[in-house]
Amino acid sequence: MLLKPIDEIIIEINSNLEDIGRKIISLQIKDGRVDLFNLYREKFFMEIDAPSQHQPRWHQWGIVTHTRKFLEMYDNEVQENLHKWNKYEMVHAKLAEEIDGIAKEKLLYIGMLFHDIGKFQKNYIEKANYKVIFGFNNHEIFSQKIIHNELYPLLFNHYGLTTNQIAYIGICAKYHFELGFVRDEAKKMKEGYDLKFVHSGIFKKMVLGRIEKFEEYSLEVGLLFLADSYAKTDISSLDRTDDEILKELSEKRLNKKLLFAVKQRSINIEVSKVYFDIIDKMQRGVNR
Repeated sequence: MLLKPIDEIIIEINSNLEDIGRKIISLQIKDGRVDLFNLYREKFFMEIDAPSQHQPRWHQWGIVTHTRKFLEMYDNEVQENLHKWNKYEMVHAKLAEEIDGIAKEKLLYIGMLFHDIGKFQKNYIEKANYKVIFGFNNHEIFSQKIIHNELYPLLFNHYGLTTNQIAYIGICAKYHFELGFVRDEAKKMKEGYDLKFVHSGIFKKMVLGRIEKFEEYSLEVGLLFLADSYAKTDISSLDRTDDEILKELSEKRLNKKLLFAVKQRSINIEVSKVYFDIIDKMQRGVNR
């Protein structure tokens, strides 16, 4: 039984994201040991929401701000698109379903808040001359594990969420990057990742090939990918040249490498549109 109203829980978790992130980082710091990776973890602890601690090529903001933008974009741009694509009723009928008395959509908000919690457990690699680089490989898997382990006392004991509810939150975190894997695979192919690819039979085949493992959560996968795409940057590339985008980045004192995320944004949105069309046809029993 919930110990607080679910909306209060969502607000409280959102306001405490920095502290929760620092807790995860601190668990990776080996106390009393002079360690090169420790120095980087300690700096991350102090600069927890710095864009430089995220991936400037793909993210305009640090991890915490990105997460808050994620919720903001879900409540606004994502809902607008669902209406425009005639998918709003389909999606919200599914999210109105309850798990132990709480609508999935409310639990999805917590899943969104924790979708990148695994990024606070960075992968550090030492290169030549003591140079250290970091990455976020498998961060979605780490997110689910952290939800089920380090965050379980918070969710279960402090807030009163049930095991089934926590499992759903963990699943949302685990599967939020599924369409990102499709994107990464496409970039390695001769077709590349562009609008032509999105409308190709190859894209549909790739989606249908992956969807078998998460079909029960297929709508959540689309929603999470779309919100995540919007939350990477608020700069649009529509009808603009690279020089025009770079000029805006310079004026806003943003990393010029963000150009990659800006140009990818519109493709991601189209991916989401086509993906929801595929899911809609599947649910209506239309031939795949």
